[in-house]
Amino acid sequence: MESDYIMQHLARCNLSFLSYVRPEILELKKQIEAAELRERTPEDWSDEIEELEKYFDSIELPNGTIYLNDCTTISDISIFIDSHLAIVKSNNGKEKFKPYLERLKSFKHLLKCD
Repeated sequence: MESDYIMQHLARCNLSFLSYVRPEILELKKQIEAAELRERTPEDWSDEIEELEKYFDSIELPNGTIYLNDCTTISDISIFIDSHLAIVKSNNGKEKFKPYLERLKSFKHLLKCD
């Protein structure tokens, strides 16, 4: 157990100053770096964005104010859709901008329920 901890620790350290590093440490370092890269790679929302665009283009948008939830009021539906689609397209996969995608999906769900 303790040796696993030490191996993990060594694999995360910069050992470039050493003339020799055991091959299992180097392999573990590669595995850790690959896992971290997978975690940092943003997911792709292109399919969801395209589906939302097609849906909103295919329906007649309601007039007036819509209450998406207790905290979100949409007063101009076309501006809401256009601005949110522009944001998610230009920031595709970036977790920070996922609420824009979620609001579009919530709005679509709300329209389908009515």
